Amino acid sequence: MRLVRIGLLLALAAVGGAGGYLVSTDDAGTTSFSGPEPVAAVSPSYPVDPVVVLPDSDRPALKPDLPLHRATVGAAPFDLTLPVPRGWDRSVPSAGEWRWYPPPGNVVNTYFLRVRLIGNQYQPVDRAVDARLDALRSSENVKGLEVLSRTDTSFVAEYVSDGYRRVTMEAYLAKEDSEDSEAAYAWIALVGRRADRDGMNDLFDRIVPAVRT
Repeated sequence: MRLVRIGLLLALAAVGGAGGYLVSTDDAGTTSFSGPEPVAAVSPSYPVDPVVVLPDSDRPALKPDLPLHRATVGAAPFDLTLPVPRGWDRSVPSAGEWRWYPPPGNVVNTYFLRVRLIGNQYQPVDRAVDARLDALRSSENVKGLEVLSRTDTSFVAEYVSDGYRRVTMEAYLAKEDSEDSEAAYAWIALVGRRADRDGMNDLFDRIVPAVRT
């Protein structure tokens, strides 16, 4: 009889361990069990470092209603024209990419305009947006990414890079009158700070609809 009781207790303990039952022994040595109860979660085995955000630069915020002029990038038939802020300095950091910075040029943690021709990637516009967001999520230099809004062709997001909080507004455009009208041809990005949001909204909404491929 004693062996049967021990066997029964072992069976109950095994079932309780698998199903989350609470098994206990009182001071008199009587064993009892209750129904299933929630089990406390185990803490992560790795430390989670908080995102450190450095103060913004003291450069004045980007203002709305900047005067614009048209600029051309690339070479026909693979070219593009768009309005850019008058007086901003143009640079070519790599083949197929152009940037414009307000004087005196590239200043850390300020705002700038970026244009890249990407027709050779043969990627639909909506997939290009997905790929860009995936690249931001997987980048070691991007922390705390938050997508604020999104359409099939564009998005607005915030993230921290090199310790600075950045706001990015990005759009992907197909080539006009192209045989593949769904393929992304150009990528337009305006990057700045939270303080620049009003000016960025105004500038982005004026640039993107006026791009001509």
